[in-house]
Amino acid sequence: MAQASIATAAEIRLPDWLAAWPLPAAHVSDADAMWLAVAIARENVARGSGGPFGACLRDDSDGEIISAGVNLAIASGNPVLHAETVALSLAGRRLQARGGVTLFTSCEPCIMCLGAAHWAGVKQIVSAASKADAEAAGFCEGAGTRELRAEMSARGVVFADGLLRDEGAAALRLYVESGGAIYGPRG
Repeated sequence: MAQASIATAAEIRLPDWLAAWPLPAAHVSDADAMWLAVAIARENVARGSGGPFGACLRDDSDGEIISAGVNLAIASGNPVLHAETVALSLAGRRLQARGGVTLFTSCEPCIMCLGAAHWAGVKQIVSAASKADAEAAGFCEGAGTRELRAEMSARGVVFADGLLRDEGAAALRLYVESGGAIYGPRG
C-alpha cells in the first residue's frame, strides 16, 4: 500500500487583477477603506475569481492600507482562504510592527475570521453586510460569532457594523444572481 505524503506548504495567490489594484495612500477614511473592501468583493464576483467577500487592513497610526484580500476558498481549494484571512496573512509580520490595525470587511466575519483577527491583534473590525445578509444569500455562517465578539469586545476590540451595508449586501446578491456556488458548512 502506498503511503500518503503530507503537504509541506500552502500558497496564497491573489487574482492578477487584485495584485495590480492600486491601494490608496495614507490617511484613508473609514468610508474609503470600506469602499475598497466592497469594490474588490464585487470585482471578485464580476471576474469569476471567487466568492462575494472582500477585506482590507488599515494601519491605525497613519491610515495606510497595508493589505487587501478576497475570498479564494473555491478558486484555491483551500477552505480557510476567506477575504479576511487572506488580508491578515498577506500583512503577516507587518502586523506586529504596527501600533494597531483596523479590519474592513464587506460582510460581518465568520467565527474563523474573527478568531484570526483576534490572534493577529486587530483593534477594530468594521463590516458592511451582516451575518443575516450572508445567510439570506444562502451562506451558513455558523454559531459562536456572538460569543467570540463579546469576548473580543471585553478585551478592547471595537466592532462597527453596517458601514455601507446596502453595498455589501448587493455584492452577495450579485454573486447569487450570477450563479455563484454557495459553499461552506451546511445548516
